Amino acid sequence: MNFDLSDDQRTIKATAREFLAARYPLSEVRRLALEDERGWTDKQWSEIVDLGWPGIAELGTVEMVVVAEELGYALAPTPLQSTWAAGLLGADLSSGRGALVVDDLAADAEGADVLVDWDGNTVTGATVEPVKGLDPTRRWFRVTGGQRSAGGGEVEKGRGQVTVMNAAESVGVATRAMEMAIEYAKDRKQFDRPIGTYQAVSHACAQMLLEVEGARSAVYWAAWALDHEPETAPLAVACAKSYAGDAGRRVPRAALQVHGGIGFTWEHDLHFFLKRGEANAHAYGDGAAHRERIAALTGL
Repeated sequence: MNFDLSDDQRTIKATAREFLAARYPLSEVRRLALEDERGWTDKQWSEIVDLGWPGIAELGTVEMVVVAEELGYALAPTPLQSTWAAGLLGADLSSGRGALVVDDLAADAEGADVLVDWDGNTVTGATVEPVKGLDPTRRWFRVTGGQRSAGGGEVEKGRGQVTVMNAAESVGVATRAMEMAIEYAKDRKQFDRPIGTYQAVSHACAQMLLEVEGARSAVYWAAWALDHEPETAPLAVACAKSYAGDAGRRVPRAALQVHGGIGFTWEHDLHFFLKRGEANAHAYGDGAAHRERIAALTGL
């Protein structure tokens, strides 16, 4: 079993990294999060549609995960993940965008063409009201009332794909936070020495790397299993979400510690990564819930 990316997948990853870096520098992420009512623009969404990303899951779950990780790395504020989630749970998104309703909450629900719930039912005629969430780079809404009609998607596989997509985004968040910490540790000096040469800081950075690489491996295993080994997929997805979800919040926390006082200021961008990581850690089941599932699946 070879978990290296194929040439095509590497091309997708490189294209995503280049595109997202150009469209979403952290200054733009901050502007959209704090100043734009919707949190994303029609132009940005049109460019993502032109790249074919809303339908990339048709190529395979790994291909979707490749892009999801880069979305987390860029902290891109975009309804793409919500559209993926709705499509994976059975929504017909031949045109437009969608949102997934879980426990009456949905990201990017306002103006979505299709709403789908966690059971794969299409939601129509519902009331959509904004709610304040932890992560300012993603708009959340409460969805109440309306009618629900059965859809035709593979619900169990779709749930797994949505969950591993979220886990992949957390890997990207953790990777970027780690890189920010390492760069700061190289540049910041105390007593004429880079702080990265001190054991406490270097050990913290090494632990971040361990968590990032472990989370990435788990996520790609789960993505592969969803497409090629369905009998293993439930366990793989639970492992990926529990590990990557925790890494997505723990690594930014550790990065804040490396940055010291400056990392805790509103002006520093690191707090956006921490909030995305914390929000992702609780979406689609937190680490504790998925570890309980691992125990049940393995008979522990």
